[in-house]
Amino acid sequence: MMRTLVTIADAGLREMFWQDQVLSKLEMVSVVDFVTLDVRFTSEQLAEKIGEYDACITSWGSPFFTPEVLARAGKLKFIGHGAGSVASIVSDDVFATPIAVTSANKVLAHSTAECAVSLMFAGAWNHAGYSAGVKRGQWSVNNRETVLGVTRRVIGLVGYGEISKQVIRMLQPFATTILLYSSYCQPSEAEALGVELCGLNELFERSDIVSLHNTWTPRTQGMIGAEQLRRLRDGGLFVNTSRGPIVNEEALVAELRTGRISAAIDVYDQEPLPASHELLSMPNVLCLPHIGGYHGLLKRELCDFIVDELGRFAAGEPLQGKVSLEHFLRLTPR
Repeated sequence: MMRTLVTIADAGLREMFWQDQVLSKLEMVSVVDFVTLDVRFTSEQLAEKIGEYDACITSWGSPFFTPEVLARAGKLKFIGHGAGSVASIVSDDVFATPIAVTSANKVLAHSTAECAVSLMFAGAWNHAGYSAGVKRGQWSVNNRETVLGVTRRVIGLVGYGEISKQVIRMLQPFATTILLYSSYCQPSEAEALGVELCGLNELFERSDIVSLHNTWTPRTQGMIGAEQLRRLRDGGLFVNTSRGPIVNEEALVAELRTGRISAAIDVYDQEPLPASHELLSMPNVLCLPHIGGYHGLLKRELCDFIVDELGRFAAGEPLQGKVSLEHFLRLTPR
């Protein structure tokens, strides 16, 4: 039987991920060892132990697979990451080995997509503004107030991957027109999804709501700047559940100062966001503390998905979350 090392030391993650039924399922396909609870497990320690194992399960806080670790991983054939991007645990070196790399990004993508869509609705319905007004004793004025709303609006998605695929699916009941900017989505695939491919500036010009889903790489850093933001329609909404540095934050703040557009944001250049940051005092900005992956049921299922992946691997079946070198090179660096 295989031997698996679980390199998740954090007590909170261990309690969340490893419910009895998940552990029992893992033990049916592998002997399993856990690293010491709440003691930092390093790459050096991983290098010392990895030679004993056929599989390794990782998550947030797991050590990086350095060249030394890979050099000593003579038996290792499977790395399963119970989180999203594997760039925090491996480099492209791993793809020159026979080791299969998989992640629970498909699961996490559902959570982030739901967060993005919820921000579209919250921003388009000005939930934060109306809530603050009610708490100040104000009420709405039916004969002159309206909100942007989502139904039948034009929504522009920047970036194409598991999250934006789920966003497209979630928006289907609302008769939206969806524009997509991506260099990876083929026209035939866009047609099958019912979305329209277009250029970045055109997307901003035509959209009522723009939602950002690109990965953060040197190529995409600062790709959304003043040129794009000024093209967003008056009264438009900008949503970011991707990564802060993809947006020129100074340009975003400057455009928001005009009051012409609004924003709903879950990610920032600096996290945690400083209490003095101007975004926090803007009435046209809804701020969340990077909670896109927090869906309770889905977050708990990350390692359950990886255990199922290990079962598929052991049975010689295709992996549902397999990461290829091509996909890896598109990921946000660790």
